[in-house]
Amino acid sequence: MLARLLRHPVLLIVGVLAGLFALYEVSVRFFAYTADAYVMSDIVVISSEIEGPVSRLAVQNNQDVTAGQLLFEIEKTPYLLKVQQTQAALTQAQADLDLARDEVNSAKAGVASAQAVLTNADAQLGRVKSLSTEGFSTEASLDVATRDVATATANVQTAQAALDVANRRVAVAAAIIASAQADLARAQYDFSKTVMSAPEAGRIAPFTIRQGDYLERGTQVLAVVTDNRRRVVANVFERHLARIRPGQRVWLTLGSDPWVIHTGRVSGIAAGVARSAKNPEVVPYVEPTTDWVRLPRRFPIEVTLDDWPAGLGLFNGADARVLIWF
Repeated sequence: MLARLLRHPVLLIVGVLAGLFALYEVSVRFFAYTADAYVMSDIVVISSEIEGPVSRLAVQNNQDVTAGQLLFEIEKTPYLLKVQQTQAALTQAQADLDLARDEVNSAKAGVASAQAVLTNADAQLGRVKSLSTEGFSTEASLDVATRDVATATANVQTAQAALDVANRRVAVAAAIIASAQADLARAQYDFSKTVMSAPEAGRIAPFTIRQGDYLERGTQVLAVVTDNRRRVVANVFERHLARIRPGQRVWLTLGSDPWVIHTGRVSGIAAGVARSAKNPEVVPYVEPTTDWVRLPRRFPIEVTLDDWPAGLGLFNGADARVLIWF
């Protein structure tokens, strides 16, 4: 049989290829291998929440930082002035409210005084009517008493209207105070963002911002590479997805620690990938081509090492090779 194949090298090549293909198809039922894998951990991108020139840079490239350590500062002067301005506006609004409340008290006194006059006028009108019935009061006196009641009634209404206006002024002053308090809170918040600190411990990734650079709101300044959730992300062909489960055993090598086999477990399986690089980056996008070769669709699988190698630093983006045993 072998001699026959040797006499026909084409058949030998085809047979070897067919055998290798069959072996591959059988092997994928038991394990998945990929060299398209890399090291990852959580990265915190620090962006400017306000605009202004960088007045101080307190860190350098690749520097270790602790949580709460100062990273950079933005020029504080305009934001301090804004705090002082809004504080003054709040003080003025509070003074206006006190004045409006004094006007309410004065209007209440005016209503009470007008009501007292009206009560006295009503009593006087009653006495005049009684005397007129008995013939002891003239028609002119009755007219005067009636006029006084009408005048006193109008004065009560005027005083009540003034009280209503004063109450509305209090409401307006209270609304202005609420607005001034919100403006002050916003100014204080913006002022607090002139100083940016590290939210987590980690290392500073190389950055290009320099002291004096002007930042807009949302400008990405630098990134902190943390040790949180150290993992290897392996892009696995979609044909393996039906047999991959969280917790499965994984063997892998790291590009920064070659020729050493490490062990881990599958800790996460991507629920989906973007079909186009133009899609919003809500789900990961895995490039389906290598040079001119169109690859099958691949899905990111997260692998957590049982123990990170002692003394081996974390190098985000470093290559890895992964073998997942089903």
